[in-house]
Amino acid sequence: SSHFGSGRRRINICCRMARLHSASLPTALLAAALLYLGQQAFVAPRAPGLRTSDVRQLISLRANANSVSTGLTWPSPEAEAKLREVDGIKLYPTHAWSDDMMPILPASKNIGATPVIIGVAADSGCGKSTFLRRILGALGTEVSSGHTAIGDMMTVVCLDDYHTNDRAGRKATGLTALDARENDFALMGAQIEALKKGKAVYKPIYNHDSGFKDPPELLQPNKVMVFEGLHPIYDEKA
Repeated sequence: SSHFGSGRRRINICCRMARLHSASLPTALLAAALLYLGQQAFVAPRAPGLRTSDVRQLISLRANANSVSTGLTWPSPEAEAKLREVDGIKLYPTHAWSDDMMPILPASKNIGATPVIIGVAADSGCGKSTFLRRILGALGTEVSSGHTAIGDMMTVVCLDDYHTNDRAGRKATGLTALDARENDFALMGAQIEALKKGKAVYKPIYNHDSGFKDPPELLQPNKVMVFEGLHPIYDEKA
């Protein structure tokens, strides 16, 4: 864990690595480098040529002009009527699934090694996104456009996407996003495990701008998968 000054909370970093073969050594070295960069993240300068506006976009492009509410709250009779299950995984309709989406599916390509899984856990406003922006900026990685930050070797997943309800739904339940009951740990754990096995997933999206749950996005495995949020090490399976 790291301290960011006497007045700030700690960010606990949990790095859980699968047993790696010698062929995956470069990936393991990259993970070690990421942890070192993390220690320097709040004092290191931005990568040369990286503008402040670029840095702000590295984690995720959260706005969606077509963002609309599902109008559903879990649990409710209306949501329960639309609940479906695929391979033992419950697909809550509050995640805005379309009928053709599967929670886990074959990846478009083989990345050649078991991904390194890194979890960054802290309360809201503690600096998780700043921490990861600085790491991505220091790496100078190209990041694809879209909600989730996907680089050449590293993907950063915001676990807020696994909130079961949108902002209006949480108001109806009277629970906050910190409450375990407002997070879909079953889906989170199944999809992290699938990505670790080199499979692709349709991951939910929580839109911080609108407060709605946007339709899930297709996410491919990457050599380093970083999961940041309130609960990356809360659930045993996830």
